[in-house]
Amino acid sequence: MNPQAPTSPLLRSFLWLGITITVFFVLYIGQKLIIPLILAVFIWYLINVLSFAIMKLKIRGRSLPASFRYIASVIVIVAILGVFFNFITKNVSEVVRVAPDYQEKIEPLIDKIYQWLPFDEPPPLKEFVGQFDISALIKSVAGALGSLAGNAGLISIYVMFLFLEQRSFGPKIRGMARGNIKENEVFKIIKQIDEDTRKYIGIKTFTSLTTGLCSYGVMALVGLDFAAFWAMLIFFFNFIPTVGSILATAFPSILALIQFEDPTMIGIAIGGIVAAQGLVGNLLEPKLMGNSLNLSPLVILLSLSLWGSLWGVPGMFLCVPITVIAMIICSHFPQTRPIAVLLSGNGKIKGTG
Repeated sequence: MNPQAPTSPLLRSFLWLGITITVFFVLYIGQKLIIPLILAVFIWYLINVLSFAIMKLKIRGRSLPASFRYIASVIVIVAILGVFFNFITKNVSEVVRVAPDYQEKIEPLIDKIYQWLPFDEPPPLKEFVGQFDISALIKSVAGALGSLAGNAGLISIYVMFLFLEQRSFGPKIRGMARGNIKENEVFKIIKQIDEDTRKYIGIKTFTSLTTGLCSYGVMALVGLDFAAFWAMLIFFFNFIPTVGSILATAFPSILALIQFEDPTMIGIAIGGIVAAQGLVGNLLEPKLMGNSLNLSPLVILLSLSLWGSLWGVPGMFLCVPITVIAMIICSHFPQTRPIAVLLSGNGKIKGTG
């Protein structure tokens, strides 16, 4: 009988605790290098997803050359990012400048809402709003986006090296798998993880963009101030399920209540934004994504808290894609599949019954 056997589970627990603390410590102190790397991986994936979509286009029954597909994908992604960062630098300062004026108009709006509600003692909304600094929030979001723009050079270098390494991924994995488990099984699992991850990033980008464009159409129609800015925030917030959708709807809706006196205009603005969120989030996205890539709302809140405390605003935007990809990877291995089930919203993950 081995006298050390009873203590081995305790030792393993301490080992995993130490590894976890070390990993999060490295993530925290190395965020200036790690965040651009993660963004580079997402951009690299988007380029590959777009290239795969272009491959389906046939000219005289033949697909376009791979080099042309990748060059076209890079040009499209770079153009989109260039337009985005140019827009941010031109519009954020103006939004920050007028934010205090809007905040001053919130208290009269609350008084108006109190008149509609049948409360003898209305809830202390004024005290809550007084602690909520819209200008500071927009500045923090703008500062995070500005820092990402400042890291464009580093992100570009990461993307370039990812493409240089892309061809060697297969041989490296084949060499790592040799002598351990069957190569075919390894590549089958990796291919499935790759397909699921590309599916998630591609569909989430498409649905977020669709929601942003539909919301912009409604806001531009009624003449809501800074419609393009709010549409851009809606695009980013929709990468955060549930919580992001609520925030994406709340900000322009509050502005519509402040800006417009006509109830019809308020109804069109709020109703259109809510309808865009509802139709895309509850009909289009589940149909495209399926039920296998859903996250628990509690996991989303915990992820927001964890990654937000580690990386600030960038962490809050990146937390859900990171968690979903972790769930995808865990779902394809029997040892980690229970983790994927815990992360999911309904216990249904790909590869399980």
